[in-house]
Amino acid sequence: MTELANFFSPAPVYTIFSVATAGVTGFIAGYILRSAIIAKHKKRVLSLEDEMLANHSRILELEKQVTDLKNERIKIPGNQPGISNIGLKAS
Repeated sequence: MTELANFFSPAPVYTIFSVATAGVTGFIAGYILRSAIIAKHKKRVLSLEDEMLANHSRILELEKQVTDLKNERIKIPGNQPGISNIGLKAS
């Protein structure tokens, strides 16, 4: 009985328990931190997607205005200044 008591002395049991507790705590903290980072990046991507949609919408609106102005220029006879050749520059 004394040999069994010496085998499971308090020091190794507490050490094993402390290491296991630290491991589980570290895993949970890492998981929460990584989840927060992923959520932040996902929010940023959604924001950029919304910005891109707004920019594309604005470009389409401007293209429609250019087309409408070109069509008006064709319908109006005379020497009125209008839009001669409008092109978009790609960067």
